[in-house]
Amino acid sequence: MKPLPTSLIPRLLSTLTLWMLIIVTVVMQSENGYSLLIAAAALGSLWEYFWLLKVALIPRHWRLGYFAGIILLLGNFWLLRDPHFGGPLRNEGGAIFIFEGLLLALLVLTLFTKTLFSLKLERQAADAITFTLLGIIYIPWLFSFVSKIIYLTPRGTDGILTGQYYVLFLLVVTKFTDVGAFVCGSLFGRHPFFAHVSSTKTQEGCIGALFFGLLSGWLFFIFFQKQLPLLHPLSVVMISIILGITAIAGDLAESLLKRTLQTKDSSNTLPGIGGGLDLIDSILFTAPIFYFILQGLIFSRC
Repeated sequence: MKPLPTSLIPRLLSTLTLWMLIIVTVVMQSENGYSLLIAAAALGSLWEYFWLLKVALIPRHWRLGYFAGIILLLGNFWLLRDPHFGGPLRNEGGAIFIFEGLLLALLVLTLFTKTLFSLKLERQAADAITFTLLGIIYIPWLFSFVSKIIYLTPRGTDGILTGQYYVLFLLVVTKFTDVGAFVCGSLFGRHPFFAHVSSTKTQEGCIGALFFGLLSGWLFFIFFQKQLPLLHPLSVVMISIILGITAIAGDLAESLLKRTLQTKDSSNTLPGIGGGLDLIDSILFTAPIFYFILQGLIFSRC
């Protein structure tokens, strides 16, 4: 067994602080609080993404991209409060995707139009368009599915949201998958896993990640079963495994991005963790997957 890494304590303190913010927001039942947390995580990570591109000397339209990210998130927060936009797809809840599709289409048109008036029609022009679009889709759009999950299920009789418990389930499984990978990989890691992407990823860490994710999902379901009526024991096991695998893929995706840009962490904002993008990388993949799983469960009950 290898010794624990020195980053364990700072990582633990950062994690506890973030969980306290989330728990306080849930206890306060504040819709504005949910929006602020989601916006801070998404826009902070998008800022880090464009900064990484700058350091790597990769061209990007960061002002236009950041503006599009803000509009996308604000549009989500505003439309999702209307049940016709934020509800199940069978109830025309998918209308919010029309807004997102229109925004992305306008962004593409604007980027190409801006390039047409540029005097430098070189490879850098295509790179700037590509990396700007990638940033918007990869970060604010994928992360907006957290908001969609919050508003997916009907409000209670008192008008209070109920979807936040599914978000908590998502966060618990996703982040404890990360914890399992970190702990088991640090203590028992011997055999590399996608070493060309990340030198720290090991097969033992992946096994620990899936175990921690499954265990945390099961325990959360036991304590909050009444708040998760769409789930049942078998579905919890299956969903936890799916989310665990997806979380590992999300972490590897960010590692691939950082390896390509030749950087270790997206920033030093969170001691022991790195930056906002290091924090939400796995959620960027698990949130949309879980959203459509929940849509399927709702549809199956029709």
